[in-house]
Amino acid sequence: MLSVVMPVFNGEKFLKMAIESILNQTYTDFELVIINDGSTDKSAEIINSYQDKRIHFLENDGNKGIFYTRNRLFEEAQGKYIAILDCDDYAEPTRLEKQVHFLDKNNEFGLVGSWITLIDDENRIKGAWQLEHRPEQIPAKLLFFNQFAQSSVMIRKEFADLKYREEYPPTEDYDLWVRIAHKTRVTNLAESLVKYRIHDQNISQTQKEKADRHVLKIYKNQLEELGIYANQDELILHKKIGNMDFKQNNESFFEKVKNWLELLNSKNEKIEVYNKIVFNNLLGEFWAELLSKNIELSITKKAFQNSILSSYLNSTKKNNLSKSFRLRSFPFNYTIKPALNVIKKLQDWKRKK
Repeated sequence: MLSVVMPVFNGEKFLKMAIESILNQTYTDFELVIINDGSTDKSAEIINSYQDKRIHFLENDGNKGIFYTRNRLFEEAQGKYIAILDCDDYAEPTRLEKQVHFLDKNNEFGLVGSWITLIDDENRIKGAWQLEHRPEQIPAKLLFFNQFAQSSVMIRKEFADLKYREEYPPTEDYDLWVRIAHKTRVTNLAESLVKYRIHDQNISQTQKEKADRHVLKIYKNQLEELGIYANQDELILHKKIGNMDFKQNNESFFEKVKNWLELLNSKNEKIEVYNKIVFNNLLGEFWAELLSKNIELSITKKAFQNSILSSYLNSTKKNNLSKSFRLRSFPFNYTIKPALNVIKKLQDWKRKK
């Protein structure tokens, strides 16, 4: 049996759609565990209106918060697998069937998510997240950004024992996926199996400052696995790298990013927390972006030629960067500049005459 878990707090607007998206699944051997976290709207009334025996409805003693509720859901779940769906999202009809099939056939995987479609309050499609689906890539990418949408995740019951940690709200899901990925293989199915709602009440929208702060803590934990004990400025720099935010275009920033990428490389070369080929290719992607956004600095400092990071660039990016460097440096410095100087001198001479 499978357990689907759904926390609810004042979710009346979208709750019916979320519940029915589970009840109408092609896979039917499940329990739907719903915990009402002290809602003051009609959420409880909506849940009680269903007579489906697969629904297991519980209520907290007052409003305990999302952290408490999610962990209680894990404790109450009786299934071999646990699928998560928040009360404002929607599961496509084949979601459970496809994820159960994957876990049944791949015992080495403890977590599977999927791509998601973004919708607004009116159920209009606003975009999509095609999250990393190559399992060998995900652990390294988790060092820089979350790779899973919570409402798309299904995990084996034993990994629920790791639980959400209270000190990371509202990024406790990212922290949990990182810790699960340290113990088992994880992946996403390369198709959209969930519609994720973007609206003003999203936790990630209303608590952005807190989320940013706790993401840095999650980075810090992972970096310590590499033997890197980062300070606050270094963690902020690491976040900028993950976001490929390289537009500062000053020498100091350029050097800091270059040195940080080289440090990540050297540490992982020694203890291989992450697959070396995968990790170095990822560093190469960041390096290529930094060089392309800072062409003049790259030329002046001869960074392209002098850093080991350049050996991790794929051939296409390496060729494109080489062309950019040649076009920017040779014609301008050795052809156009001297010609402009001659013209300027001629104009000055004419004015004097």
